[in-house]
Amino acid sequence: MRALILAKRKLQSGIRRCPACGHRLSHPVPPDCPLCKLAFGDERVTGTDRTPYARSYAHGVPGLRLMCEWVWFAGSGRLKHIALMRSSAASRRFARTQIALLALGFGLFQLGRKGWYRVSGAEQGGGVEIVKPTGQGWIHVAAAPRPLELDLPDAAEIDLWWNLPQATLGVAAAMLLGLLLLWLTMLLVQAGARSAHRPQYRSEQRMTAAMHYSTAWIVPIFAAVVIFASRPIAYIGSMAQWGAWWTRLDTGLLWSGAAVAGTGIAMWWFWLVRLGFSAPPKTRWRVAAFFGFALPVIVGGASYTWYYGLDMIDGLLVQGLRLQFFMPA
Repeated sequence: MRALILAKRKLQSGIRRCPACGHRLSHPVPPDCPLCKLAFGDERVTGTDRTPYARSYAHGVPGLRLMCEWVWFAGSGRLKHIALMRSSAASRRFARTQIALLALGFGLFQLGRKGWYRVSGAEQGGGVEIVKPTGQGWIHVAAAPRPLELDLPDAAEIDLWWNLPQATLGVAAAMLLGLLLLWLTMLLVQAGARSAHRPQYRSEQRMTAAMHYSTAWIVPIFAAVVIFASRPIAYIGSMAQWGAWWTRLDTGLLWSGAAVAGTGIAMWWFWLVRLGFSAPPKTRWRVAAFFGFALPVIVGGASYTWYYGLDMIDGLLVQGLRLQFFMPA
């Protein structure tokens, strides 16, 4: 018993801030938080964030990887446990970190799409000279070996160009619009989950921490984005005809990235549906139905707005700065 008390005191002595509200603590550490009254020595406090990340946050040590694994491999018991936790300074910081990672992923995704222009055989018009852009900022990256084949198909791609200013604008717009839509999506999901609970449960702030920690599934989505962003390497190899397998590499990267992203999104959705079934019996089906049906609509609408809205914004910026490949006569 004495050893247990000493171990608990040693653990508390390393606390730098409250895991529930983030309030910085002085030494010696008080028995409870001066701001939110969280009792540091009581493991049975209902509703407080007691996740591994909250403990790491309180002690000022890294805990992101451990928390991601804690979320990915959560069983039904752990889901019920985290569903009863209220949001905290630790959970909000975790969500901000993951959302920033996804915003960076949006930028990388656009880096593989924007600024690239592939000249086809039809645009070459049967000539041997390289077709040059009339817009500003274009760099010739790769070309098919000359002289070109006489029976070259019109759809064959023979020159690859890249525009650094156009790519930079695309990446910046993708990240800024992505951050805005992610913030709005998180607000809508939190409000929807709260409304899905019956009135007697809404003041308890159920699942607020769980929705923050569900952003752990952004990690595999980011991995998929890195795969998508590497596709221009395959463009270069295929264009320069370094080998027939470069074309297959492009297709392989496309399908691999789609598979990894699809798995991450599906597992995130499934995790939240399972979380919904941990709600009290009187409101369980309402919450599960929100996560099962309303959530995909919200996320799908945000994704549609980001993808097509970004193309419209990029088009206006490119035309305004005269960065298109062929300038209008």
